[in-house]
Amino acid sequence: TVSANPSVDQLSAAIGFTLLMNKLGKHATAVFSGHIPSTLEFLKPEETLEQNTDSLRDFIISLDKAKADKLRYKVEDEFVKIYITPYRTSLSDADLNFSQGDFNVDAVVALGVDQREHVDQAILEHGRILHDATVIGVMAGQTQTEVGSINWQDPAASSLCEMLVSISESFQSGLLDGQMSTAFLTGIVAETDRFSNDKTSPKVMTMSAQLMAAGANQQLIATQLAPVVEADLSGGNGDLPAPVMDDEQGSADEAVLDLHHEDDG
Repeated sequence: TVSANPSVDQLSAAIGFTLLMNKLGKHATAVFSGHIPSTLEFLKPEETLEQNTDSLRDFIISLDKAKADKLRYKVEDEFVKIYITPYRTSLSDADLNFSQGDFNVDAVVALGVDQREHVDQAILEHGRILHDATVIGVMAGQTQTEVGSINWQDPAASSLCEMLVSISESFQSGLLDGQMSTAFLTGIVAETDRFSNDKTSPKVMTMSAQLMAAGANQQLIATQLAPVVEADLSGGNGDLPAPVMDDEQGSADEAVLDLHHEDDG
């Protein structure tokens, strides 16, 4: 997740890092409830950023166990069908109760957030998320972050996107694709004012070349960000909520069905 008033770098980092985590099979969700700048539409943020935490909660179907003999499921086309074999009775929808469960969150990565009270409102509305999950703060530049129990700060980094790209190879070689690379390069271009300010370093230039080699569309980025940079609107308060990772583990009394949609991108 990000802050309530994120920069282009924060939003770009949230998009790119969420895509990267999902490619690793981490079930990451990016949450940002604020307004997304029109200049970032080329990153297709609506496909990655969610405005609320609804998808982070379990949905519970309850039934009196005395009425059930067996329970099984079957995947048919786009549907998961749950079969309940009744025990000495008949069943209908009136026998079922539906409710929302706890938030199924293992970790919250807060990108560019200096303090917990500056985290995006969608996360703050549910205090249990920050209380129960491991919170990891990531901050580029001189601003201190105290948002998490784990905080990673790089005063020399030009941007959050630079920091995240720098560790991508540690996760897995060859992870970056064109979509991720375009998002990460967007943050770098915005924070370096198109490679013209003092945040531009040899490391930044080398990394940008690597991102372009991985498929980043530099010309599209320059075209889309030009009005923002020229109007000096590319900054923010440096805070952006990070991806929220789902906890895949259940208790000993649970059977967990993990559905992987290979064609979701």
